Amino acid sequence: MKIHTLAVILTLAVPLAATAAEVYRWVDDHGQVVYGTVVPERYRSKAVPASTPLPPGISACEARWHRYMASAACFDQYRVVGGGLKAEAYKRCTEVPQPEPCT
Repeated sequence: MKIHTLAVILTLAVPLAATAAEVYRWVDDHGQVVYGTVVPERYRSKAVPASTPLPPGISACEARWHRYMASAACFDQYRVVGGGLKAEAYKRCTEVPQPEPCT
C-alpha cells in the first residue's frame, strides 16, 4: 500500500517539476534591468513577472529589447553543456530575434 501511494505522489509531482520557472524582471543596484528565473533576495520586493506591462515612457526600441531579454532568460533554463538547448524550450519559450541597438 505504501509503495502504491509513493508511486501516485511521484506521478503527480514529476510533471510539476518539469514546468518552466517563471521569468522575473528587476532593476539592480546599477540601474540595469535584469531578467531571470532566480531573483536575488535583496531584489525580491521589487521583482515583477516579465510578462507585467512595462512602465510608461518606454520607447518602442526599449520594449523590443525587454521582450528579447525575457525570451533569452526563458531559454537559458533549457541550456545544456556545449551550448545546445533542450527541445522543450521551443514549446515553453517564445523565440524573439535580437533587435537592433536603440539610437
